[in-house]
Amino acid sequence: MAGRDKSDAFARLFDGCLVVHPPVADSQLAEIPAKRGVFFLTAESDRPILLTTAASIRARLRGRLDEHAPDQPTRSADLRAITRRVYWKLAGGHFETDWHYLELAGAIWPKTLARLIAWKPPWFVHVDPAETFPRLVRTRDVLGSRGRHFGPFETGRTAERFIEAVQDGFDLCRDIQCLRRSPHGQRCAYGQMARCLCPCDGTISMGAYRAVVRQAAAFAGGDRDERLEQLGAEMKQAAAELRFEHAAAVKSRLDRLAELDGPPFRFVRPVEQFHYLLVQRSGSRRKAHVFFATPGAISAGKPLDYPLKGRQVSGALRRMASAAATPPGPIGLVERMRMGLIARMLFSAPQRRGLILHWQPGMPLEQLISEIDSAAGVLGLSRKARKPPPPDPKPTSPDAASEA
Repeated sequence: MAGRDKSDAFARLFDGCLVVHPPVADSQLAEIPAKRGVFFLTAESDRPILLTTAASIRARLRGRLDEHAPDQPTRSADLRAITRRVYWKLAGGHFETDWHYLELAGAIWPKTLARLIAWKPPWFVHVDPAETFPRLVRTRDVLGSRGRHFGPFETGRTAERFIEAVQDGFDLCRDIQCLRRSPHGQRCAYGQMARCLCPCDGTISMGAYRAVVRQAAAFAGGDRDERLEQLGAEMKQAAAELRFEHAAAVKSRLDRLAELDGPPFRFVRPVEQFHYLLVQRSGSRRKAHVFFATPGAISAGKPLDYPLKGRQVSGALRRMASAAATPPGPIGLVERMRMGLIARMLFSAPQRRGLILHWQPGMPLEQLISEIDSAAGVLGLSRKARKPPPPDPKPTSPDAASEA
């Protein structure tokens, strides 16, 4: 790509650009915003040098382009002599900054994107009940295969714990090698303890076992009432018939399934319901930025004025509904990284997370307004106007006026 064409392409990606001439003077840096965002440095012919985030672009840039004292150790490369252009893109808060960085890095360095991003694609649990030998596995390849995906999970270990609870609750096979020998295998230790349905030795047919896996997948996705009622009735009947050992075993399964409603799994849903409405800081006490996240996609909406206006909030809900109704496109690395960013924010501290709401069809306008009002402090919003600075004191006498 020619230098001019490259410059035009970069200019379309960013909010502003400054041509600099080394050594970079403070008068040049003064033209760069002292605001949060992402900046990008290029050399001659707009050869990319550095893309990074900053709480204050001007301050961070000054630190990278200032001359270092010869006796002062530093691990940063000296960029003063080679930088020719500074591009920047402004952001209101942590999420918007990271999102801009992801999209810009993907556009500038698509082949090395995975090495440039601090987070990874999110962990999900996958199961395809129609497989010859179905099982639950953790995966980062979201929507990369047929079947069902549930998540996101904060860590791979959390996903494993989720799988273990479902296996215990439905007496599923834990050993894929044992399962693949069905129906001519031997019972494992779980089967000998009556904690496995034992498709391996033909105790249950693979067709019937797949039906149980299908029930387990439905339970993992939130359809839980039927299974819990079934186990509750089984436990009561066993106790009434004085089969206390069996009743205790059923209660143990109920306890394991109850763990799926615990805090570590609070965001776990079918990937088809990966629909989030984010309200984030804008850098202004009177505006909030709005974003819409669906599987593989993130888009920005119009800012919301504060105090809130019902028309604007209704518009945000309509835009979210439209985004959720759009079928997901191909899911590649960038799309999984977008989902990873949403998962990263979900598991972040409130001050960094802002307001993230799981959107469902029919979300009431009043709910969204109430949620934003409750999160106003975290979002840096205020109903009160900022007080103007006090006026300069007026002189009280001719002598005072002359002295001033």
